[in-house]
Amino acid sequence: MLWPVLLDTAPRDTTWSLGERVSTRLRWLDDPDLPEDLVLHQTGVRAGTLLDVDGHSWAQLIEAGDLRAVREGDHRAGDVTLDGCLGFDAFLGIIGDLPVTVGIVQRVRVVHDLHDRGISEWIRRPGGVRLTDVPDACPTRLRDEPSFDEPMPDDWEPEPGTLQIMSPEEYFRLAREHLPAEQWQARGFLVDLEVAGPA
Repeated sequence: MLWPVLLDTAPRDTTWSLGERVSTRLRWLDDPDLPEDLVLHQTGVRAGTLLDVDGHSWAQLIEAGDLRAVREGDHRAGDVTLDGCLGFDAFLGIIGDLPVTVGIVQRVRVVHDLHDRGISEWIRRPGGVRLTDVPDACPTRLRDEPSFDEPMPDDWEPEPGTLQIMSPEEYFRLAREHLPAEQWQARGFLVDLEVAGPA
């Protein structure tokens, strides 16, 4: 079965590429803030209870075939029906006793959200989402559009003494009049992960 996985941060161990077999720990997102046609609806899974070091329940472990994911906010065990999608969470990688999910990357898309220029910041436009197919989930692909200059090569370095570090708020205040009325901003990747279903 294909499972959508939202990557807000790229996995550190490897760049997920088309056709690659990946092994990872995942989190279930009940509200991934994606258009309805990009998330799963009424998906049946089995849920078990995860206990912390003191023996208290802290989350569910949901399972469907070879899929394993942590779902916080509910501790019930048994068969449950969920809406949402999976998410990659680098934090889960340090919890050694959580089971992993193994799957094959079938599709990788960059998620861009449309923003309008506000008075002091970019304002996200509800429902404005665009997906762009890419061959892998390399962080260098997470660039906002439009670009005002020629694209910089990945190995570009500024001339010494010419780079000024400023906060996003400072940049927006200084550059506001030169910014476009709207802009697509990259949020992360949406990966279709093929995971073996129930036997």
